[in-house]
Amino acid sequence: MMDFMRSLFGVKKKGRRVVVGATGDLGIEEIGYIAESNRRLALLQELSHRYKGTPQASKMKAVLEKTRNIHSYLVSRKKAHELEMFHLKNTDHFITTFTTILDVHQKHYLLTHGASEASSSMETSVQKIKAEKLKRLEKIANLPDLIKPIENSVRFYYADEAKTAVPRLYLPEISINTVEKVIYYAEGKSDELVPREVGFTSSKDQKEAFLNHLTNRTGLQDTSYVGNALVTIPNNNGIQPTGVVPVIHWEGCLYAINLNDYRLFPVKIFRNGSK
Repeated sequence: MMDFMRSLFGVKKKGRRVVVGATGDLGIEEIGYIAESNRRLALLQELSHRYKGTPQASKMKAVLEKTRNIHSYLVSRKKAHELEMFHLKNTDHFITTFTTILDVHQKHYLLTHGASEASSSMETSVQKIKAEKLKRLEKIANLPDLIKPIENSVRFYYADEAKTAVPRLYLPEISINTVEKVIYYAEGKSDELVPREVGFTSSKDQKEAFLNHLTNRTGLQDTSYVGNALVTIPNNNGIQPTGVVPVIHWEGCLYAINLNDYRLFPVKIFRNGSK
């Protein structure tokens, strides 16, 4: 154990960076993976501290604890390569995304009010951005149609004898499943993750609990739960699983939610006779 700790924190002498364990040895590459994992945990700790006092604070704390548990488990099993793959697929993207979100909010506030009030900027900045968005939508509503139809639904453009079809954007149609329920994990009273479920026939309190969980995870406000739908939905790891996911209404549109990474995908409900 002492050899392992010295190697992990760079105390051991060069040429002897090997950790002796009960079930096998860790080489230099594995030790590097573990050191990188500790670096990422430190970044998550710092990010959690920066989000303290915001609606996303509980989410940051839950992610930090979950990542620590995964780190401890994989290190104890000497699965350093699996630990590195986990971070590459999940932790790196999470840190980059939520660091960028916070930096943008703080930069917007500093440009508007100055650095002296930065600690109380988050809620004020969000409300102002929302009001500006509504003003832009009102202006857009009074503009003429800016997307002019062309003669053919698909036109080909030629450049250097290559032709490319113009892609067509559309909303996938879904059907609300009134029977199936989805399971999600919310933070309990002792900060542990507690499995809960929600479906079309769930009580009002159960639906409200899911919407509160969604607000804590994503920061979305004024959403309503519509039901669940069976879809094939993209994951951030490139896999597209088929399963039942929740559907919400937000800002006048319907969205299916991937509960693995909480990304939103616009959809519309299939209705007989609709085009």
